[in-house]
Amino acid sequence: MRVRLKERRSEAAEVISFVFDLGGQTFECQPGQYIFYELDALDFPDERGNRRHFTISSSPTEKGILMFTTRMRGSGFKETLRHAPLGHEINIGTPLGHFVMPEGEIRRHVFVAAGIGITPYRSMLRWAADTKKPIEGVLLYFSHSSADIVFGQELEEIARQMPTLSLVHVLSDPEPGWKGEKGKLNEALLRKWVPHPDQQLFWVSGPPPMVTAYKELIRQTGVQDEAIRTDIFAGY
Repeated sequence: MRVRLKERRSEAAEVISFVFDLGGQTFECQPGQYIFYELDALDFPDERGNRRHFTISSSPTEKGILMFTTRMRGSGFKETLRHAPLGHEINIGTPLGHFVMPEGEIRRHVFVAAGIGITPYRSMLRWAADTKKPIEGVLLYFSHSSADIVFGQELEEIARQMPTLSLVHVLSDPEPGWKGEKGKLNEALLRKWVPHPDQQLFWVSGPPPMVTAYKELIRQTGVQDEAIRTDIFAGY
């Protein structure tokens, strides 16, 4: 499917959302899935070529558009899109992945995100807020500083719309005066916000070392593998 670049949004320090116009075409996906994007040509060299996959950060309720959000790391693929004129056409594939909300799930959700790993949750939570299907649980979002929080204002808005969802920011290098949580995930922090972890459904999204470490920590609290879903963001 061919789509056109409609907008670029700055979300945080060196984090950009690329929004594409579907041009009236039908595109169906589930919140949390990803797709492949392919450029016709690269304007900057990239040893990995002209094709990448990214999580869909838009919600199916945002009709007529498709969005992915990424941290800019100097790759030729991303720089080509950063400098491309609006209206620039690219190819997209079909939605893939199983990091999606299961039908009929009755457990509370514990969403754990680090950095750009917030993108699937933006899609899930935007969808839940728009469809009036509140999610019960907590989002633990780990960032370096408050300047690195992606979708910060929108997440606060969604949390206000869904009183059953708690939004908890955790900073590893907070600025003076920060009154929220600090550091990384440990058992004390987990049990503070998740009193009965063995009764919850966990979602963990972020870079490989974080996902591996946090999954093991969650296991140690008595949570079974079946109740831990992971989405690894490698090489972004």
